[in-house]
Amino acid sequence: MRTITRTYDLFQLAELSAVARETAYGEWLHTFEYGWNSENRNTLDAFESVFNIKVNDWSYDTCRYSYHFTSHYSGEEEQLNGIRHLKYIVNNYWHILFKPKTYYLKGDYKKRRKSRVFTDNCCVLTGYCADEDILKPIYDFLKAPDTRTTLYDLMDKCLDSFFKSCRDDMVYQCSEESFEESCAANDYEFLENGKMYN
Repeated sequence: MRTITRTYDLFQLAELSAVARETAYGEWLHTFEYGWNSENRNTLDAFESVFNIKVNDWSYDTCRYSYHFTSHYSGEEEQLNGIRHLKYIVNNYWHILFKPKTYYLKGDYKKRRKSRVFTDNCCVLTGYCADEDILKPIYDFLKAPDTRTTLYDLMDKCLDSFFKSCRDDMVYQCSEESFEESCAANDYEFLENGKMYN
């Protein structure tokens, strides 16, 4: 019986040559899986359950995004604009778009109270940051309503904002900068040629 011992020189990402870094990045991209699909889907489902629409066919990747949606609002509701549109949103969706602000007692985070005056609109659908992206056009409309934007247009703007942010996040997650952050956070080590050491 023979025993063979191998020794390896291990490198951090910053210590690799430019060619080895490219190899490491390429291998990482090859095994990359976008980790926020289910959270994004939860936000979309929550949006569909609040507003009277259904997104039928959608996709996004690092290059493009597409979606089609069906509105279940009446024709009159879809064409609401101006102050009537603003009042429709306030009367029907204010309690979902704005939650009472929560205050915690100093030093005791188990005791809290909800304000009866102040509201908060941070991640109100699911608690995930994509809520901000999908609702941003509505909050912008509430701040400055215009007479040209109908309810149907506003739903389209919300979905466009959401899928654009999903695409942009996926682009960032696949970027070299994200790869470097992942290597630093996980203390990845590499062989001299850029192959990841297991």
